[in-house]
Amino acid sequence: MQTALNHLPVSAVVIDRNFKILHATSEAAALLGKVDTFLSAVEEGSHAKVKKWVKPEQEKITLEANLVTEQGEVIAAELAVGWGNELYGEIVIFEKQSSINEVTGQLANLRERLSETNFELLSEKEKLEEALQENNRLSAPYIQITDDVALIPLYGDLNESKMNVIQANVLASSNEQSSETLLFDFTAVGSIEASGVKMLKKMFASLCYMGNEVLITGVKPDQAKRLHELDIKLHIEFIHSLKSAVRKFYE
Repeated sequence: MQTALNHLPVSAVVIDRNFKILHATSEAAALLGKVDTFLSAVEEGSHAKVKKWVKPEQEKITLEANLVTEQGEVIAAELAVGWGNELYGEIVIFEKQSSINEVTGQLANLRERLSETNFELLSEKEKLEEALQENNRLSAPYIQITDDVALIPLYGDLNESKMNVIQANVLASSNEQSSETLLFDFTAVGSIEASGVKMLKKMFASLCYMGNEVLITGVKPDQAKRLHELDIKLHIEFIHSLKSAVRKFYE
């Protein structure tokens, strides 16, 4: 089965409604090994979650799940799922960076220690702030898909402090990689504060002035109202879904 995903250097599979793998990119095959069904590659603790949400009735959804690699290693992954029809669906697998998991663990440990003692409050507060800064930086990984196209999936709530870190990272990466088209995926974004909208406007304006084409996908209805506040007098294209964005470039 030929799909637009064949041309992308990403881990992706095409499944039927019974989770049978109909096609897998070479990256997905290398990651998951020789498995007949996608559920065979899902860690047991994530089975119920995947069965509940990965089905044609959901049409498109993004969720987190633990997968088992060909080497038997359990990894955290972000699954972007879309169904072309009731017969088959496409799953793009974004492997969570181990550093994100480490930062999450650091945050949990630091919060627990802060609640138990005030003796090292100042020192622990500084460490927490450093971990939060790192977590903010990892909330918008810069993924080079081709020489000209980069994917930047955003995670969590967007506020001024997080966007300050994201903006610095994105502008630096864009300048270094010289990508012409930047695709921002809002699928995993929660709420967008007014301060976050202001910083988004500043970042998008800077990217456009640098000569980049900015595309936005995965925007939810409530987020669309917020993003209308951008009011940028520059060309920014909104695309309905990540799947549509992929087809725009590779069909």
